[in-house]
Amino acid sequence: MKPRHFLQGLRYVYNVKDDRGRGRFCMLMSGIMAGLVGQLSGGLFYTSFLLSYGLDVKDIGILTFMPYLACLLNIFSPWVLEHFRKRKVILVVSKLTANFINIVGITLLPTLIHDHKLLIICFVILTFTASCINQLFASGFSAWNANFLPDNVRVDYFNTSSCINSAITFSITLLVSFIGDSLRDTPNELFMLTLIRYIAFALAVVDCLIWLVPKEYPYAITAKAKLSNVFTLPFKNRRFLGTILIAASYTFVSNLPNATLNVYVDKIGVSYTLCNGINATYFLFFIFFSAMWKKFISKHYWFRAFGLVLFLQAATYFAYSFVTADTIWLYVVVRFAQHIMGVVVNTIMASLPYVNLPDEDRTNYLAFHTILANLSAFLSMMLGTAFTGLMGDYTLNIFGLGFSSTQILLFSCATGQVLVGLFALSSNKKLTPPELLANPHI
Repeated sequence: MKPRHFLQGLRYVYNVKDDRGRGRFCMLMSGIMAGLVGQLSGGLFYTSFLLSYGLDVKDIGILTFMPYLACLLNIFSPWVLEHFRKRKVILVVSKLTANFINIVGITLLPTLIHDHKLLIICFVILTFTASCINQLFASGFSAWNANFLPDNVRVDYFNTSSCINSAITFSITLLVSFIGDSLRDTPNELFMLTLIRYIAFALAVVDCLIWLVPKEYPYAITAKAKLSNVFTLPFKNRRFLGTILIAASYTFVSNLPNATLNVYVDKIGVSYTLCNGINATYFLFFIFFSAMWKKFISKHYWFRAFGLVLFLQAATYFAYSFVTADTIWLYVVVRFAQHIMGVVVNTIMASLPYVNLPDEDRTNYLAFHTILANLSAFLSMMLGTAFTGLMGDYTLNIFGLGFSSTQILLFSCATGQVLVGLFALSSNKKLTPPELLANPHI
C-alpha cells in the first residue's frame, strides 16, 4: 500500500467531523489503549509476574482459560442491557471496574496473601469476577460499535486500525521489553513487573474515558427482552448461525496451545525483546500486505478467502511445533510468516460477526456470538491445559525428535486449521448473500 493511499484512507475512515467517523476514531483510540493494557498486563509480562510468585504451568494455564468460563454470564447481557435505552455510562463503569479488579486487584493480592494454595484460589476468584463483569456488558459495546461500521468502510477500518494499533502498541511494548530484559533475573525484576501493571491500569482508565465521546444511537429492538432470545433468534437466521459456527471453530483450534504457549516460549529462552520486537513489526505487514489481502477478500468474499488462507496459516503452526531452544531462528521465521497471514485472518475474524448480522435485535445476536466464541476458547484452553498436565515433562519421541505437550498442541492446531478451512469452503455458497453469488470467484 502506498503511503499516500494509506493517508487518504485514514482521512476517509476517521473523519472526526462526522458522527460515525468520530465513533470509528474513538474505536481506534480505545483499541490502542486496550492493546497496550493487554500487552503490559498480559503475555510474557503476566507469565513472568505469576512465575515470580511460584505458580507453575498448570496454574497459569487455569488462570489463562478461566476468563472464558465467564462467557456463560453473557446469556444475561441482552436481558440487562435492553432495560437501558442509554447504555454509555453503565458500559464505561463496568469496563473500569473489570480492569481495576483484573489489574490492580491481582497485583496487590500476593502482598496480602502469603499461603500459596489460598493465593492461587484468590487469583482464580479475582480473574473470574473481572471476566464476569466484562462478559455481562461486552456485547453492549459490540452493538454500539456496529453503527460505526457499515459495509463500505468495514474492511478499511479493520485494516487501518489494526496497522496503527499494532504499530503504537508493540513499539511501546518493545521499549518496555528492553527495560524488562535488563532487569530479568535480578532483584528488581518483580518491582519492574509490578510497575508495568500499574501503568497498564492508568492506560485502562484513559480507555474508559474515551468511550464517553462517541454518539450513542437508538437500539433497534423487535423482540421483548427475554433470556431465551440469545439462543432462539440466531437459530432462526441460518446465515448468521453458520457464520458464527465457522468463527467459533477457528477460535477453538487456534487456542489449543495458547494456555501454555507463553510458558513454553519463556522456557526455551525467548527474551521479552525478541518476542515483543517481532510483534512490533506487525504494523509493517499491514502497510505492505493489506492492499493485497483486501483485493483477495473482494475477489473471493469472506468465506472462500478464509478457507484458502487457513491452509497457508496451518503450515506456519506445523513449523512452530518444531521450535526449540536450539531453533530460535525458526521461531523468528514462523512469527514473521504468521504476521503475513495474520493481516487477512484477523481482518476476516473481526468482520465475520457483522457479515450476516441483522439490523434488529443485534444485542441478542452478538451476545450469542460472544458466548460461543468464549466457550470455544475456554474448552480449547482447558483441553490444552489438561493435556499439558497429563504429559508433564514427558516428551514424545518421533523419528528421533522429542515433542513436548505444547509442541504437540501446536501440531494439533495446524491440523485443526486445515479442517476449519475445509468447513469454510464447503459453507461458502450457503452463507454468501445471494446477490454476490454471481461472482465466479466466490
